[in-house]
Amino acid sequence: MEFKTIFGPGTGGPSDYYRIPSMITTKSGVVVACADARFYTGADNPNRIDKVVRRSHDSGETWEDYMTVVEEFGTEKMLSSAAIDPILTYNEETNRIFMHYCHTPAGVGILNCNSTVGEDAEGNKIIKKGIKKYILKDGKLYTKSGKPTEYTVAENGEVSDGKTSYGSIFTGGKFTEAHTATLMMCYSDDDGLTWSKPVSLNSQVKKKFMSFIGPGPGAGITVKHGKYKGRIIVPIYYGVRKLPLGLSCCVIYSDDNGASWTLGETPNNTRKIYGFKANHHLIIEHNMLTESQVIEQSDGTLKYFMRNHDPKRCVATAYSKNGGASWENFSHDENLPQPICQSSVIKIENADKPYVVFLNAANKKERKCGTVRLSEDDGETFPYSRVLKEDFFVYSSMALLPDGNIGALFEPDLECRNILFAKFSLDWIKEND
Repeated sequence: MEFKTIFGPGTGGPSDYYRIPSMITTKSGVVVACADARFYTGADNPNRIDKVVRRSHDSGETWEDYMTVVEEFGTEKMLSSAAIDPILTYNEETNRIFMHYCHTPAGVGILNCNSTVGEDAEGNKIIKKGIKKYILKDGKLYTKSGKPTEYTVAENGEVSDGKTSYGSIFTGGKFTEAHTATLMMCYSDDDGLTWSKPVSLNSQVKKKFMSFIGPGPGAGITVKHGKYKGRIIVPIYYGVRKLPLGLSCCVIYSDDNGASWTLGETPNNTRKIYGFKANHHLIIEHNMLTESQVIEQSDGTLKYFMRNHDPKRCVATAYSKNGGASWENFSHDENLPQPICQSSVIKIENADKPYVVFLNAANKKERKCGTVRLSEDDGETFPYSRVLKEDFFVYSSMALLPDGNIGALFEPDLECRNILFAKFSLDWIKEND
């Protein structure tokens, strides 16, 4: 098995640290790969983190140069903004690629996000200077009552009154955006060559009680069959408080090609814990559900695969009959071990059997033993498996390539520097048995 470095030091990118792969294939045969470009360390936010993309026109044999799709700001780790954790979703009917990610300002990470939307009902940022609050609209600051002020805000966040610069709202200036997480989205209509300006979805899907909010990561789906055909499904997860951290996952979905989004229910509000219906406000650490992926089964049912902190150390699953609005039949799959780490899973469309391919670190104690599994019954059982990489293995993302193989992007170690690419066939997985 040949591994190629797609993101990493010395490959022409803007940084020396890369994490969190995401990958899709368009109907014209372009493979689009995305990752975090992390600048000052390989750590999560707080950190300067941009979004970079590379494309392949030959099923991953060669790759175009890096494109920085989302550029954040800052020259120091704790004084930089971040665009962390990408998830790409492809809508074949419109040929649109969506990219969702989490934005945070300087000094903010998952452990210290404030519980707030950070925006007004129209989606305008709330900006603070000390105890004063302003509304940012069309590059200008307004008072809460709607009166214009002398302050303007540039695209890089720099605030000025025409005479004095007050620093950036993103990097620790006198004016600051809300110290919380924002779920962002941009899109491409030309196979990932150019991208729209990112917009916030917080006013649509984030609730006031939520602290952190972020996507997948990995890949979303567009529903192919049944009542909800055309619905775009993007897995996310969110926090309900600061320490002690309480995290739950769900999906957001759109029925109008991304113009508007709806927040689905979390399994942590429909599952039972010790015989009682769960409540996402009250869960403790080992009941947390975080990074997740979803597939559509042949009858239109959605199956959810979730990272979780349960001592069983195996992947949690649930099902939705209503297009991701809510979930039922929650359980832990003892045949899918995980060490509290992200997994990737894809459905192979238009095949002779309802194939599902699953990939994760299949070790209950450490992020090791990257294992590919193959199901022939819509992801209910995985009778075939093969080790892709025996030692360290962390996050991954898969896509069906134009040449009929499966492509996998994955983090090969704990160094947070390289993201590798491999491709294999369904027969390769079966050869191990």
